Amino acid sequence: MLDNLSLSQRRVHTVGVGVLLSAVVLCATPVFAQELRHVAEVLKKTSGPPTLTFGPVSLTCSATMGGSGCKFITAGEGGIGKIVEGGDDTGSRFTWTKETTLLLLVLTPSGAHDASGVSTGSCAPSFGGEHWVFEDGSTIDLNGQGSVCCAVSSCPPPRRLQPAVFHVSTIITGGTGRFAGLKGGGERASASGPDRIIEEQVWEVPSVPEN
Repeated sequence: MLDNLSLSQRRVHTVGVGVLLSAVVLCATPVFAQELRHVAEVLKKTSGPPTLTFGPVSLTCSATMGGSGCKFITAGEGGIGKIVEGGDDTGSRFTWTKETTLLLLVLTPSGAHDASGVSTGSCAPSFGGEHWVFEDGSTIDLNGQGSVCCAVSSCPPPRRLQPAVFHVSTIITGGTGRFAGLKGGGERASASGPDRIIEEQVWEVPSVPEN
Protein backbone atom coordinates (compact mmCIF):
# COMPACT_ATOMS: atom_id res chain seq x y z
CA MET A 1 0.00 0.00 0.00
CA LEU A 2 2.84 2.40 0.80
CA ASP A 3 4.15 2.03 -2.78
CA ASN A 4 1.10 3.95 -4.05
CA LEU A 5 1.61 6.91 -1.64
CA SER A 6 3.51 10.10 -2.33
CA LEU A 7 6.57 11.05 -0.21
CA SER A 8 4.55 13.51 1.89
CA GLN A 9 1.80 10.94 2.43
CA ARG A 10 4.37 8.39 3.54
CA ARG A 11 5.73 10.85 6.12
CA VAL A 12 2.25 11.48 7.54
CA HIS A 13 1.63 7.73 7.72
CA THR A 14 4.94 7.10 9.51
CA VAL A 15 4.37 9.89 12.06
CA GLY A 16 0.86 8.60 12.75
CA VAL A 17 2.12 5.08 13.38
CA GLY A 18 4.84 6.45 15.69
CA VAL A 19 2.32 8.43 17.76
CA LEU A 20 0.07 5.38 18.02
CA LEU A 21 2.93 3.16 19.21
CA SER A 22 3.98 5.79 21.78
CA ALA A 23 0.44 5.91 23.14
CA VAL A 24 0.38 2.10 23.42
CA VAL A 25 3.70 2.10 25.29
CA LEU A 26 2.50 4.81 27.70
CA CYS A 27 -0.72 2.95 28.40
CA ALA A 28 1.21 -0.26 29.05
CA THR A 29 3.63 1.41 31.49
CA PRO A 30 2.66 0.65 35.11
CA VAL A 31 1.69 3.72 37.14
CA PHE A 32 3.15 3.67 40.66
CA ALA A 33 0.90 5.37 43.17
CA GLN A 34 2.29 7.02 46.27
CA GLU A 35 0.55 7.04 49.62
CA LEU A 36 0.96 9.83 52.16
CA ARG A 37 0.82 8.44 55.67
CA HIS A 38 0.96 10.12 59.08
CA VAL A 39 3.39 8.28 61.32
CA ALA A 40 4.28 8.80 64.98
CA GLU A 41 7.17 7.17 66.81
CA VAL A 42 8.47 6.98 70.35
CA LEU A 43 12.24 6.55 70.73
CA LYS A 44 13.72 5.57 74.09
CA LYS A 45 17.39 6.00 74.91
CA THR A 46 18.98 2.86 76.35
CA SER A 47 22.68 3.48 75.78
CA GLY A 48 23.21 5.43 79.01
CA PRO A 49 25.01 8.78 78.93
CA PRO A 50 25.97 9.77 75.37
CA THR A 51 29.52 9.32 74.17
CA LEU A 52 30.94 12.85 73.81
CA THR A 53 33.71 14.01 71.49
CA PHE A 54 34.93 17.62 71.47
CA GLY A 55 36.78 19.48 68.74
CA PRO A 56 38.81 20.72 67.12
CA VAL A 57 41.52 19.33 69.38
CA SER A 58 43.96 22.00 70.53
CA LEU A 59 45.79 23.18 73.63
CA THR A 60 42.48 24.57 74.89
CA CYS A 61 40.21 21.75 73.69
CA SER A 62 40.55 18.12 74.74
CA ALA A 63 38.74 15.53 72.62
CA THR A 64 37.41 13.85 75.76
CA MET A 65 37.29 16.63 78.38
CA GLY A 66 36.38 19.70 76.30
CA GLY A 67 37.69 23.16 77.13
CA SER A 68 37.33 26.84 76.34
CA GLY A 69 38.70 26.43 72.81
CA CYS A 70 36.18 23.82 71.68
CA LYS A 71 33.93 24.85 68.79
CA PHE A 72 31.72 21.78 68.60
CA ILE A 73 30.69 18.67 70.48
CA THR A 74 29.44 15.39 68.98
CA ALA A 75 27.24 13.06 71.01
CA GLY A 76 26.70 9.42 70.07
CA GLU A 77 23.80 7.44 71.54
CA GLY A 78 21.24 4.76 70.77
CA GLY A 79 18.16 2.95 71.96
CA ILE A 80 14.92 1.27 70.97
CA GLY A 81 11.87 2.65 69.22
CA LYS A 82 8.29 1.84 68.31
CA ILE A 83 5.87 3.12 65.68
CA VAL A 84 2.74 4.01 67.63
CA GLU A 85 0.74 5.32 64.67
CA GLY A 86 1.39 4.47 61.05
CA GLY A 87 -1.11 2.25 59.30
CA ASP A 88 0.24 -1.21 58.56
CA ASP A 89 3.49 -0.41 60.37
CA THR A 90 1.86 0.46 63.71
CA GLY A 91 3.49 -1.58 66.47
CA SER A 92 6.74 -2.13 64.57
CA ARG A 93 9.81 -2.00 66.80
CA PHE A 94 13.35 -1.00 65.90
CA THR A 95 16.75 -0.16 67.32
CA TRP A 96 18.33 3.21 66.57
CA THR A 97 21.73 4.83 66.70
CA LYS A 98 22.59 8.45 66.01
CA GLU A 99 25.30 11.10 66.19
CA THR A 100 24.41 14.73 66.89
CA THR A 101 26.83 17.64 66.59
CA LEU A 102 26.30 20.94 68.43
CA LEU A 103 28.05 24.09 67.27
CA LEU A 104 29.23 25.89 70.40
CA LEU A 105 30.46 29.18 68.94
CA VAL A 106 27.22 30.28 67.30
CA LEU A 107 24.87 30.51 70.28
CA THR A 108 21.70 32.54 69.82
CA PRO A 109 19.28 33.92 72.44
CA SER A 110 16.56 31.47 73.48
CA GLY A 111 14.11 34.24 74.34
CA ALA A 112 14.55 34.07 78.12
CA HIS A 113 15.53 37.41 79.65
CA ASP A 114 15.71 39.29 82.96
CA ALA A 115 13.66 42.31 84.08
CA SER A 116 16.00 44.62 82.17
CA GLY A 117 15.58 42.69 78.94
CA VAL A 118 19.05 41.14 79.06
CA SER A 119 19.15 37.64 77.53
CA THR A 120 19.48 34.86 80.10
CA GLY A 121 19.18 31.83 77.82
CA SER A 122 20.89 30.41 74.75
CA CYS A 123 20.32 28.00 71.87
CA ALA A 124 22.91 26.09 69.82
CA PRO A 125 22.35 24.74 66.29
CA SER A 126 22.50 20.97 65.90
CA PHE A 127 22.70 18.49 63.04
CA GLY A 128 23.35 14.78 62.62
CA GLY A 129 22.43 11.40 61.17
CA GLU A 130 20.42 8.45 62.41
CA HIS A 131 19.94 4.78 61.52
CA TRP A 132 16.93 2.59 62.37
CA VAL A 133 16.95 -1.22 62.11
CA PHE A 134 13.63 -3.08 62.36
CA GLU A 135 13.05 -6.63 63.56
CA ASP A 136 12.63 -7.94 59.98
CA GLY A 137 15.95 -6.34 58.91
CA SER A 138 14.40 -3.37 57.11
CA THR A 139 16.13 -0.04 57.73
CA ILE A 140 15.48 3.71 57.61
CA ASP A 141 18.16 6.42 57.49
CA LEU A 142 17.48 10.00 58.51
CA ASN A 143 19.24 13.35 58.74
CA GLY A 144 18.21 15.90 61.34
CA GLN A 145 18.78 19.60 61.88
CA GLY A 146 17.51 21.86 64.63
CA SER A 147 18.44 23.54 67.88
CA VAL A 148 19.19 22.78 71.52
CA CYS A 149 17.99 25.46 73.94
CA CYS A 150 18.29 26.11 77.64
CA ALA A 151 15.05 24.92 79.25
CA VAL A 152 14.92 27.21 82.31
CA SER A 153 14.54 30.95 82.74
CA SER A 154 18.23 31.60 83.44
CA CYS A 155 21.08 29.82 81.64
CA PRO A 156 23.66 32.60 81.39
CA PRO A 157 26.60 32.24 79.01
CA PRO A 158 29.14 31.06 78.27
CA ARG A 159 27.76 27.93 76.59
CA ARG A 160 25.40 26.79 79.31
CA LEU A 161 22.59 24.70 77.80
CA GLN A 162 21.55 22.38 80.62
CA PRO A 163 18.83 21.47 81.26
CA ALA A 164 17.94 21.56 77.59
CA VAL A 165 15.10 21.02 75.16
CA PHE A 166 15.67 19.73 71.63
CA HIS A 167 13.65 20.67 68.55
CA VAL A 168 14.71 18.87 65.38
CA SER A 169 13.38 18.59 61.82
CA THR A 170 14.15 15.25 60.18
CA ILE A 171 14.25 14.07 56.59
CA ILE A 172 14.35 10.44 55.45
CA THR A 173 17.39 9.85 53.23
CA GLY A 174 16.97 6.15 52.47
CA GLY A 175 15.38 2.84 53.32
CA THR A 176 15.73 -0.88 52.65
CA GLY A 177 13.45 -3.89 52.82
CA ARG A 178 9.83 -2.88 53.18
CA PHE A 179 10.96 0.76 53.41
CA ALA A 180 12.80 0.79 50.08
CA GLY A 181 11.96 4.02 48.25
CA LEU A 182 10.51 5.65 51.37
CA LYS A 183 10.54 9.47 51.48
CA GLY A 184 9.32 12.00 53.99
CA GLY A 185 10.26 13.75 57.20
CA GLY A 186 8.90 15.28 60.35
CA GLU A 187 9.41 17.08 63.63
CA ARG A 188 10.61 15.80 66.99
CA ALA A 189 10.96 17.13 70.49
CA SER A 190 12.81 15.84 73.54
CA ALA A 191 14.37 17.02 76.78
CA SER A 192 17.68 16.34 78.46
CA GLY A 193 15.92 14.87 81.49
CA PRO A 194 13.55 12.10 80.29
CA ASP A 195 15.31 9.70 77.94
CA ARG A 196 12.43 9.71 75.46
CA ILE A 197 11.94 11.29 72.05
CA ILE A 198 8.55 11.91 70.44
CA GLU A 199 8.41 12.36 66.67
CA GLU A 200 5.65 12.90 64.12
CA GLN A 201 6.38 12.38 60.44
CA VAL A 202 4.66 12.27 57.06
CA TRP A 203 5.78 9.32 54.96
CA GLU A 204 5.57 9.17 51.17
CA VAL A 205 5.18 5.44 50.66
CA PRO A 206 5.64 3.88 47.20
CA SER A 207 2.97 1.29 46.45
CA VAL A 208 2.38 -1.44 43.86
CA PRO A 209 1.53 -0.54 40.24
CA GLU A 210 -2.07 0.52 39.68
CA ASN A 211 -2.29 -1.43 36.38
